[in-house]
Amino acid sequence: MIYLNHAATSYPKPPAVVEAVMHALTAPPVSALRSTAGDNDELPDRLRQSLATLLHTAHPERIVVTSGATDSINRLIGGWGITHAVATADNHNSVLRPLYNLKTIRQVDIVEADIIDTPDLWPAEMGGGAMLILPHCSNVTGAIHDIRHISAEAHRRGMTVVVDAAQSAGCIPIDADGWEVDAIAFTGHKALYGPPGTGGYYLRPGIALRPTLFGGTGRDSSIVEYKGDDWEYEVGTPNRPGMAGLKAGVDLVLEHTVERIFQQVQAKTLWLIRELNSINHVSVYAQGGKCQGPVVSFNIKGLLPSDVGYLLENAYGITTRTGLHCAPLIHRQLGTAPHGTVRVSLSHQTTDDELQALVAAIREICQGL
Repeated sequence: MIYLNHAATSYPKPPAVVEAVMHALTAPPVSALRSTAGDNDELPDRLRQSLATLLHTAHPERIVVTSGATDSINRLIGGWGITHAVATADNHNSVLRPLYNLKTIRQVDIVEADIIDTPDLWPAEMGGGAMLILPHCSNVTGAIHDIRHISAEAHRRGMTVVVDAAQSAGCIPIDADGWEVDAIAFTGHKALYGPPGTGGYYLRPGIALRPTLFGGTGRDSSIVEYKGDDWEYEVGTPNRPGMAGLKAGVDLVLEHTVERIFQQVQAKTLWLIRELNSINHVSVYAQGGKCQGPVVSFNIKGLLPSDVGYLLENAYGITTRTGLHCAPLIHRQLGTAPHGTVRVSLSHQTTDDELQALVAAIREICQGL
């Protein structure tokens, strides 16, 4: 099998990740602050330190471990208590659905994805205490947003900035402190090679986010009602096997360095875009260039994306993903609704031979049209 669906989840998981998970599952149970054994549990802090290095922040204590990007984004949107949000059209449903379904949010403005990188084109009224939320890298087109530039302009207008880094953490450089964003959500099971059900968020110092989950933490069980802003964010029994696997994955990424990973996967992605653009009947929804992440969507004229995906899977053994990719608004902008696209997504493990096999398969499919 040729696996090219890493934007959904990375596969296969590196042996070090599997070993870390298995070790955590077979070791005696540990619950920090809640037993004598837990007093020496250093895993959560070591994981936060690795994540802080990855995210380029000097504040590992501001990283909260969750079950993934969806969990993190829901906590950020719900805990901030916003009433007005500005979201780009390339957001995932993990952003759009909370915005449109939380009763506390009274206004949601959608901005086209290609406009947000040019603040000179922003509507004059955009701002006024709203939360701006956008992906670092689109999970449909692979476009990378200029977060530093966007964050500076948004803050000048009095906006809060939340970044969804589900598609970028581990394969595209992130600079939390340099960007001066207010929050970054990330997941562990994609480019960080961690197990499903892992992830977290970074919260800029000075922000007191109200929790949306409450429960036991082991710190002080006599507390029932919190006073002031002394909140606790990691409640319930921690996912220790997931944390162990995530740390192993993050450490592997740090060993290779995100910068080197990005250079390698971007070069492969740009090659793929050029090859696809050279095939008759193929429409590519990726611009390429220096702001291209390892995600490429395309369609073959006359065929539904689902049919192309079926052919690739069953005739050539190539796994891609088809449909709207949980990001419906960007497809309206691209003109690919309601059926969506075929999506190819790369990882550090993707080989040149695999991409050449994909291109050869698409050429062969198109020859019959």
